[in-house]
Amino acid sequence: MSETLNERYARLIDTFGVRLRRLVEIRCRGQIDPDDVEQEVRIRLWQALERDRNAPFSASYIQKAVVSAVIDAHRRAQVRAADPLPEPGEAEDLVEPGRPDRSASAEQEVALLARAIGELPQRRQLPLRLHLQGFSLVEIARLTASSDEAVRKLVSRGLEELKARLRELGIGDDE
Repeated sequence: MSETLNERYARLIDTFGVRLRRLVEIRCRGQIDPDDVEQEVRIRLWQALERDRNAPFSASYIQKAVVSAVIDAHRRAQVRAADPLPEPGEAEDLVEPGRPDRSASAEQEVALLARAIGELPQRRQLPLRLHLQGFSLVEIARLTASSDEAVRKLVSRGLEELKARLRELGIGDDE
């Protein structure tokens, strides 16, 4: 009886999981989040298993996957700001101290932005959120298992719809 993809993946993680985590922690050296890198390596291993279910995976393959994921994470960290968009309730950091009127306004705008994104068609929401977080179109395509062209169109149309919706809500007229 043939082993399923899930069983093969579980066996791979059972065999190399501890080594994988140790390698990630060593390579990250406190500069990037090891949990993010480990998740990226696990995704890459899953994708490799999907491509070739009979490929033998060795410790050296795991090490190469870790190094590659760490390099990619460092490049992404250099390309885009490390600070994520503020969550509702965190908008007060964006305004001048002592200006509660602006703090409340910024918090409302963040909440409206989140609501406006949530009103977009489901297919456009994730690519748009990733784009707003600074991911490239190629990265988004890889993460969503879509083509580069499909992601480009989803993000472009999503941005157009988002801008229109925010204008309707009275946000962004001056920006």
